[in-house]
Amino acid sequence: MFFGKFIGYFRKNKVRKVLAAVFCASLIRLLFGFLVYVIAAGHSDIVRTVYSEHVFPFITAPMKFFASLVPFSVGETLLIGAVSIAVSGLIFCFARWIYLAVKKKRGVKGFLRLLACVLIIAILVGGNFFVYGGLNYRSRTFKEVTGLETNASTVDELEQLCLYLGRKATEARAKVSQDDANVTTDPRPYSELFKLSPNGFTKAAEEFPCLEGYLVNPKPAALSDIMSYEQIAGIFPIVYTESIVNANATPYNTPFTACHELAHQLGFMQEDEANFIGYLAAIANDDPLYVYSGYYNGFSYAMSKLYSYDNERWAAVWSDPGIDAEGISDDMRFSNAIWDAYKKKAPVVSKVADAVNDTYLKANDIKDGTYSYGRMVDLLIAYYKDIINSGA
Repeated sequence: MFFGKFIGYFRKNKVRKVLAAVFCASLIRLLFGFLVYVIAAGHSDIVRTVYSEHVFPFITAPMKFFASLVPFSVGETLLIGAVSIAVSGLIFCFARWIYLAVKKKRGVKGFLRLLACVLIIAILVGGNFFVYGGLNYRSRTFKEVTGLETNASTVDELEQLCLYLGRKATEARAKVSQDDANVTTDPRPYSELFKLSPNGFTKAAEEFPCLEGYLVNPKPAALSDIMSYEQIAGIFPIVYTESIVNANATPYNTPFTACHELAHQLGFMQEDEANFIGYLAAIANDDPLYVYSGYYNGFSYAMSKLYSYDNERWAAVWSDPGIDAEGISDDMRFSNAIWDAYKKKAPVVSKVADAVNDTYLKANDIKDGTYSYGRMVDLLIAYYKDIINSGA
C-alpha cells in the first residue's frame, strides 16, 4: 500500500513524471553498476582490458576536458552545490511534513517528498561511483600490470632503502629554496605549481607504459580547512573524475600528493600503488621541487617503517654524513606542526574521517584500509632491489 502511494506520488503532474523517469533511470544504472561490480570480483584481467584501458578513459574524458577549462575544482563545486541543495531540500521537506502532520493531518505526502529527495540524490551519487571509476577497484593492480614483485624483505634492505632515499632527498633539497627557519619553501601559487604535475608521468611512462594517459591538472581545494581538520591531503572524488589537493599543506608535500591523485585518474586505485606512482612521477619531473617532494615523501614513509622495526638503525640513518638530517627534520617538524594544529582543534573530526576512509577502503577489498598507504615502501624496495643489494 505504501509503495503504491509512493509510485502514485510521481503520477500527479508532468514535473513529477520527469522526476520519476530520472529516478527509474538512475535506479537501473545503480543496480546494473552494482551487479557488474559484484560479478567483476575475480575477473581483474577483463576489467583492466575492457573497462580500465578503454571504457574508463573514454567516458571520463569529457569530464576531464570540462574541468580543464576552469581554474577551480568542478568536482568540489558540484559537491558543495549538491550538499547545499540536499540539506536545504531535506529541511524544507521535513518541515513541510511536520506542518502537514500536525496542522492538517496529511503527513504521508510530506514524507513521500522527503523520501524521494533522499533516494534520488543517493541513487545518482551511487550510480556515478560505479560508472566513473569504482570498477577500477576490481581491476588489475599496478604490480600485476608491470610485473613488479614485492617479496618479503629484510630490515637490512629497508635500512639500505632509507639511506638511498635520504641521500637523494638531500641532493634534491640543495636545489630548492629554504626560508629563514631553514624550511623548504616556494613562491609559486599552487594553481601554477599543479600545472607541472602531469609532466613527470610522460617520462615515467617510458619505463611503465601503463602510466600514459589523459591527465587533468589537480586543483587546490576551496575547502582546504575542512580537509585539514579531517587530516586529508588530497581526494579523488570518483563521482566526478578530478584530483583535488589540500592547499594548506606545505609546498614540498603537495607535488607528491598531486601526482598521487593523478595516479587515480589513470585507474590505479590501490593507495600504496598511487603513492608509488606519485613518487615515480614526482622524481621524474624536471621541476626541482617535485623531485624533492618525491624523495622527501619516500624517505618519510621508509623511515617510519624502519623505526617500527629497529629504532637504533633508524637513528643510524639520521647520522649518515650524506643525509641532511637537520634540514629534512626541519621540514618534517614544520609539516607535522600544521597537521597537529588542525587535529588538536577538532580531534573527533579527524578520528571520524579516518574511520570513514578506512571503512571505505576495506569495503573496496583493500583489507588493511588506511594502513595500505604505507605499503608503498614494499614497492620501493622491489623497485630499488639492485641498488639496495649493491649497497650504493
